[in-house]
Amino acid sequence: MSSNSFAYNEQSGGGEAAELGQEATSTISPSGAFGLFSSDWKKNEDLKQMLESSKDSAKLDAMKRIVGMIAKGKNASELFPAVVKNVASKNIEIKKLVYVYLVRYAEEQQDLALLSISTFQRALKDPNQLIRASALRVLSSIRVPIIVPIMMLAIKEASADLSPYVRKNAAHAIQKLYSLDDNFIMHVSISRLSLDPEQKEMLIEVIEKLLRDKSTLVAGSVVMAFEEVCPDRIDLIHRNYRKLCNLLVDVEEWGQVVIIHMLTRYARTQFVSPWREDNGLEDNEKNFYESDDEEKEKSDKKRPYTMDPDHRLLIRNTKPLLQSRNAAVVMAVAQLYWHISPKSEAGVISKSLVRLLRSNREVQYIVLQNIATMSIQRKGMFEPYLKSFYVRSTDPTMIKTLKLEILTNLANEANISTLLREFQKATQRFPTEDELDLEAIMWRSI
Repeated sequence: MSSNSFAYNEQSGGGEAAELGQEATSTISPSGAFGLFSSDWKKNEDLKQMLESSKDSAKLDAMKRIVGMIAKGKNASELFPAVVKNVASKNIEIKKLVYVYLVRYAEEQQDLALLSISTFQRALKDPNQLIRASALRVLSSIRVPIIVPIMMLAIKEASADLSPYVRKNAAHAIQKLYSLDDNFIMHVSISRLSLDPEQKEMLIEVIEKLLRDKSTLVAGSVVMAFEEVCPDRIDLIHRNYRKLCNLLVDVEEWGQVVIIHMLTRYARTQFVSPWREDNGLEDNEKNFYESDDEEKEKSDKKRPYTMDPDHRLLIRNTKPLLQSRNAAVVMAVAQLYWHISPKSEAGVISKSLVRLLRSNREVQYIVLQNIATMSIQRKGMFEPYLKSFYVRSTDPTMIKTLKLEILTNLANEANISTLLREFQKATQRFPTEDELDLEAIMWRSI
């Protein structure tokens, strides 16, 4: 690029037009727009030349514009060869932006990324934690079986890194590596792939190590890796159960969702259900003579239920999360309470679920589906919030139908007259094509 052209980009404010790849207009002098916007094949040519400049200021400006393109959803993949050359830049700001770009496009441009793999390996030792983490993310995005040994070593070293951010990315890399079928496959069956036990065991060892990590930044990511790689290894959770319960409130929101789902599954298999009813045989089904063993079993069944302290710990530590701003967290806690809390305590979830009905329609739909299911078994939980399920004229048909189903489930002698009046009003708000469905719901409630 000529010096005049470069001056145009830095001084005349033509960077935005270059970023968009527009052609030069008649207002731009020929000398100022030399070779930049003359044709489509020269698109982003100025950015490529700026990346090859000897000046860090030009490279930094180019990388900022490229990252801006990515943020706007524009395709910048054609710049990969020019960007990857700067991965070894000594300027930390340039290097950060280069890794932002590489994390986005390394999986699409694997062949070109492989050419710089030695640079990525060196970056794993970089003093800056962001560079170390980004290098690991780029390596795990190069989904080529040949680099699996390199990745295994990188993950193992990153899991012992002093930075919790790097350890968090090590947990994410485990999931990516585990999904690299081509290298792990020993044989292929029609329905399932068999994984290399030795390599899988190495990943499990890293997961076991990260599960002992005390950082809240790591907890959600490693539990996600656990659920992906070895969800049946409950023994790994035994040792870390109390720590996970105590860390839960301080974990980031989406990590909370993953951990709560895992702990719900754990609690349902490891603790006695607090609302299991006496499942003894009827009198006419019992043996005429009862053995001593049967008498002992009978007395055990009549023994009052005492909740395990670890069971109580989980219920107590998840209760504050019912106030979370994240609907997924609230739904996860509601599911946990529904399955593992005593019936007398499960009612606390109803207020939080009703609060979510003020969210957008997509969240409303999911919440109402769950309430419709819950209200079949436990009407008392949602009866105090009957008015929250009244149909509004602005509700879409799916929301209206679910609300009417819930009202039907909550119907009893005390509120049936109120509900019938509400059904009558709802009939006027429904379009003609939905009247038959509405009538069916109404008749079911009656």
